[in-house]
Amino acid sequence: MARKPIIGITGSQKEVNGIDHSFVHAKYPEAVLRAGGIPVILPLGNDEAAKAWMDTIDGLLLSGGEDVDPQSYGANPHPELGKVILERDETEIALVKEAEKQRTPIFAICRGIASLNVALGGTLTQDIHSQLEGGIKHHQEGSRINATHECNVEEGSRLHRILGETKISINSMHHQALDKVADNLKVTAKAPDGVIEAVEGTDSSWSILAVQWHPEEMAVKYESMQRLFDSFVEECSTKEKV
Repeated sequence: MARKPIIGITGSQKEVNGIDHSFVHAKYPEAVLRAGGIPVILPLGNDEAAKAWMDTIDGLLLSGGEDVDPQSYGANPHPELGKVILERDETEIALVKEAEKQRTPIFAICRGIASLNVALGGTLTQDIHSQLEGGIKHHQEGSRINATHECNVEEGSRLHRILGETKISINSMHHQALDKVADNLKVTAKAPDGVIEAVEGTDSSWSILAVQWHPEEMAVKYESMQRLFDSFVEECSTKEKV
C-alpha cells in the first residue's frame, strides 16, 4: 500500500483564557483527509523549523487568516489594515522559500495567496474597498459555504483543467488582494471588478496553485471545490522531493 502524502497546513496563533493556542480551521484538514492526504498543523516557527518541516512533508497548504503585515513587503500600514501577526508572515515566507528549493507543491488559500505572493517578491492592496474604485463586495456576511460572486477562469489554465469551467461562483471573505504579482506567478482567474482570484506558478518543475476564495468551506456542498484538494494531494503523492 502506497504511503499517503503528508500535507503541512500553516497554522495561526491566538490567546484563549490567557493561553496561546496554535490552530487551523477544521475545514482544511477535513478536505485534505477526504482527498487522501495526511494533514499536519505547522505552528509559528523559525527558519530552522521551516526547513525541518519541509524535509518532512510532501505538500504545503498555506491557509487563510489574518492580514499580511505590510512590513513583509516594504509598505506602510493603511488605516483599514486588519489584525496582523508578523511572526506568521515570517514563518510562511521561510516555508515558501524552502518549498522553492525543494520544489514542494503548494496550494494557497485566501491569506495564503497573499503570503505566497509576498514571499516570492509581490505586493498587496491592503484594503479593496478604499483603494480600488468600482470594486464589488469581497467580504461576504452570509454563510461561508455559499457563493457570493462570479469569477472568470483563464481557459487552458490548471485551474480550468481541474474545475472544467471558465466561469465559476465562489465565496469571498477578504479585504486584501494581490497588487504587484511576483515574477514567477501568473494570474489565472479574476473577479468581475478585476481583483485577482487565482495565480499559478510559471515553472513547470514547481507546482503552485493559489486561490483568493475559501474552497475548503464550499467543498462539502460543491464537488468541484473538493477537486482542488484532490488534485493537490494527487500532485503531492507523485512528486519526488528534491
